[in-house]
Amino acid sequence: MPESATISSNNAPRFSERRVIFYVVLGLIAAVVSAYAMIVRADFIDFDDNSHVFENPLVKGGLSWESASDAFTKFHASLWIPLTWISLMADISIFGLNPGAMHAVNLAWHVASTVLLFFTLRRMTGSLWASAFVAALFGLHPINVESVAWIAERKNVLNIFFWIAALAAYARYAEKPRLGWYLATFALTVCALLAKPMAVTLPCTLLLLDFWPLQRTRMTSWLRLAVEKIPLFLLSIGSCWLTMYAPREHAVVTTETLPIVARFSNALVSYVAYLGKLFLPINLGVFYPHPVDPQPLLAELAMVVLLVLTALAWWQWKERPYLLIGWLWFLGVLVPVLGLVQVGSQARADRFTYMPQLGLFIAVAWLVKEQWGQHKRALRLVATAVLVACALATVRQVTYWMDGTTLFERTIAVTKNNACAYANAGLHRLRDGDPVAATQHFQMSLRLQPQQSMIWREFGAALLQIEKPKEAIEALRMALKYDAADFGARYKLGVALQSGGETDKAIAHFEQILSELPNSAGSHYHLALALENKGRMEEARAHLREAVRLAPTDAQIAEAKKRLGV
Repeated sequence: MPESATISSNNAPRFSERRVIFYVVLGLIAAVVSAYAMIVRADFIDFDDNSHVFENPLVKGGLSWESASDAFTKFHASLWIPLTWISLMADISIFGLNPGAMHAVNLAWHVASTVLLFFTLRRMTGSLWASAFVAALFGLHPINVESVAWIAERKNVLNIFFWIAALAAYARYAEKPRLGWYLATFALTVCALLAKPMAVTLPCTLLLLDFWPLQRTRMTSWLRLAVEKIPLFLLSIGSCWLTMYAPREHAVVTTETLPIVARFSNALVSYVAYLGKLFLPINLGVFYPHPVDPQPLLAELAMVVLLVLTALAWWQWKERPYLLIGWLWFLGVLVPVLGLVQVGSQARADRFTYMPQLGLFIAVAWLVKEQWGQHKRALRLVATAVLVACALATVRQVTYWMDGTTLFERTIAVTKNNACAYANAGLHRLRDGDPVAATQHFQMSLRLQPQQSMIWREFGAALLQIEKPKEAIEALRMALKYDAADFGARYKLGVALQSGGETDKAIAHFEQILSELPNSAGSHYHLALALENKGRMEEARAHLREAVRLAPTDAQIAEAKKRLGV
């Protein structure tokens, strides 16, 4: 079993150790809360926060027996994450649609995971200070800001809390193999999977712990230990099946769009990219696009790096088993999110390292611990400097998450050829009432990815706001080229035709829309204005009456009603 902790001399009273633990826990809580304090003033981000929270009918209705049942029996936002939905619904029931409170709940889960990680590692290894260092790194590392400061990532903070809790229960089971602790491990694994399916690799992390630090393989064969975890692996298989067969708002990317070779290349490069960001956390963004051109040489170099590091860890297995265990933890837990089955257009994401990073942190902490006796003063200074640097970087990173405009413009600054970041920066600028800046972002996004029908539509809307109807007409026609069924683009094109003086075309356009969608109040309203412009007053009044009937509280329609005497 793990070595005993030596906090004070052998003759020191037991309460001294407890007092040290109390101050460590207090320090962890204070440090993490201080680093993230301003997040309670942050707003929603109109990027998954909409589909997860403020435009999600299930969540907006708050928590009830009916909504909880729906969370378990239906897919929402193309996801089956019932525990996450229930958590968000509980927020709405308690706080209302309050982004500050929801951010505070995310932070509370992150703090709880940090403290639980400390206790779990200490129980498994007996080492107080190495466990505290890993917990502090986890709590303060700036790469985790994405998971904590993004309300939509409630699934991530819930997932890792129950994952760590499952490790804690398993550690107790390893000490005394009783059914109760195994069932607790099983139940906590279920909770982790109900929060986010990334926990499919949780049984593998338990198997790694059997080798070190729990050292169960000294008494039992690894094969028997693997068989012991069959119920947990069955849970993972079930979760994988649900994930693969979930209905998709955005289809899984096909191999024609992103070939298998490109996926494996990206996976190799991503491993090294994640390593780089964990050891030098700079230029963090919310979205990293796939490279425009293939990078075979970079993938080959990444493969060499990974093979060398794996060989070194294997070489040190007997003397330093924590190096190989930590390294395999990092490599293995990342597998489900490497894009081998690609959903979405991101190449990688900071939030994907939330659990994998612990393997590296453990390896580094125990390597430092081994050298502690000879270089105590220097290592203490280095450890302190690292944690302070992480805390300061986290404080700065949190400032970028205060609103969507700041977040995506920061992402533009730290990435290249990022059509998604430009598009979302434009959308947030447009909603902030700055159509000029929005058009600039939209132009850059469309230059990189011209097939974005929605962005052409919003580009046209922004051009209308700055009184450029001719350019708006061109943009909206491009939107319809890529999606002829986009009603919003069709509607705005009619408005642009009218604003651009092409009244006859606007009349024909709105008549065509109304032949298909007769209950469009806005189309009746704009057709009435166009007919008024042509002096066809009776027809204009007829369409305005219909607009009033369909939208009796609309201010613009009410004003036109007075003017036309309807």
